[in-house]
Amino acid sequence: MRRARFLGELLWKNNLGIYQLAELETQLLQRYAGLFTLPYQSAPRRAYLHVLSKAYDSGGHTRIAEHLLHSELLQDAGVLVSEKAQTLSLNKLQRAKHGCVVLPRMRNSRQKIQRLLEHFAQYTTLLLHIHPHDIETVMAAAMAKKFCGTSVYLYNHADHVFSYGYGVMDKVLEISYFGWDLRAARGTLDKSVYVGIPLKLAAAEKNQAPRTALPEGHIATAGTAYKYRPSLGYSFPEFAQQLVATSKKDLVLIGPRLLLDWWWWRAARQMGQHAHFHPRMPYQQYLDFMAHASLYVDSFPMTGGTAFAEVVSQGLPCFGILTGAHGYSPADQLKSPSQAALLQDILAYLQNPVRPSVDQAAVIQQVRQVHAVEQVALRISRAGLMSKEESAPTWANPAAIRVDFYEKISASAKVFAPTVHCRPDWKLSLLFLRFWIQSRKHSALIKNKINL
Repeated sequence: MRRARFLGELLWKNNLGIYQLAELETQLLQRYAGLFTLPYQSAPRRAYLHVLSKAYDSGGHTRIAEHLLHSELLQDAGVLVSEKAQTLSLNKLQRAKHGCVVLPRMRNSRQKIQRLLEHFAQYTTLLLHIHPHDIETVMAAAMAKKFCGTSVYLYNHADHVFSYGYGVMDKVLEISYFGWDLRAARGTLDKSVYVGIPLKLAAAEKNQAPRTALPEGHIATAGTAYKYRPSLGYSFPEFAQQLVATSKKDLVLIGPRLLLDWWWWRAARQMGQHAHFHPRMPYQQYLDFMAHASLYVDSFPMTGGTAFAEVVSQGLPCFGILTGAHGYSPADQLKSPSQAALLQDILAYLQNPVRPSVDQAAVIQQVRQVHAVEQVALRISRAGLMSKEESAPTWANPAAIRVDFYEKISASAKVFAPTVHCRPDWKLSLLFLRFWIQSRKHSALIKNKINL
């Protein structure tokens, strides 16, 4: 089990076009299910258990669970964190009707799976918000399904990379067109249901229409540091340098780490005092900070996902690029087709704050219909009842998805990414390194043939 966890993290961090190992999940379940004790089941059982690998004070997985705990339809719920929870997030998750359990640190996988199984047996439906390599939680969920008839749903947060769980889930709760287009590669064509990302949206009566740019406001962007690393012909640092030079506005970046992220060094020197780098912020502080911005730019080459739609709902003028890795919100309709077009669109807007080709008020309304907490909760509650037609995303995607986008980013790396959540297994590491090298050679050969 330890080696399976280690392999899962290697595949998660190094995208080789492998998105699932359903056969391995089945083999592990068959081999080890007999080692576990059938748990006691309370009667009647509770409805929903949100299961997180870790709970963070900032981050999408935790925030989704927090939002759903406040929904009317999913009130009969508890929370379990299998590894650790940070203080602020734990305080919020403990407000669940059935509280929040944080398991103590356990190195023994068998002991951990047994403890998970005992908790899982008390609920009729599991909602897994787990890290892609969390094989222990997947195994415990599979046994709860087998022994107790528990329904198991995987909330597909990491829909663009490898993850365990696809082989044993009853339903895969999709959050984007990107994940939707990867269903065949994951073997989930008959399991996937689009539910979307629940967002804490601004009150409708206050933000029915977008506001115009604040004359003295800064330009803002926010996202995890790695999402800004240049790749596939996209360079946010280059774009930022050009934007600051031509707009004469300050740029505030929440997430990028100036000391660690070398790709920012040259641009930061050029922008000087016009660039302000901030660490990641708690959710409410982040929203308050955005209220003073002139406009917002989504991260690229990797999209900010939830961040973009949240800011759009505030009525803030928003911009971004349709890179092919989009598809997480109707807010994508506000994005530009290229990096050059994005720069021109922003500069034109700053000169004249009108966007004749974009109906942002209509987009905001679509964002509410897709991302409102009760709408997402309704889709989750009906996930097992939806027809094939009802299961698809509910808005028109403005541009084609490139399902190999992250695979190509990974292929452009000079070394494979090491694990940070698991203790190294050197034998497996060497085998994986050999496979990684062969995969890169194969990709290069195909690319050369195409160029010929």
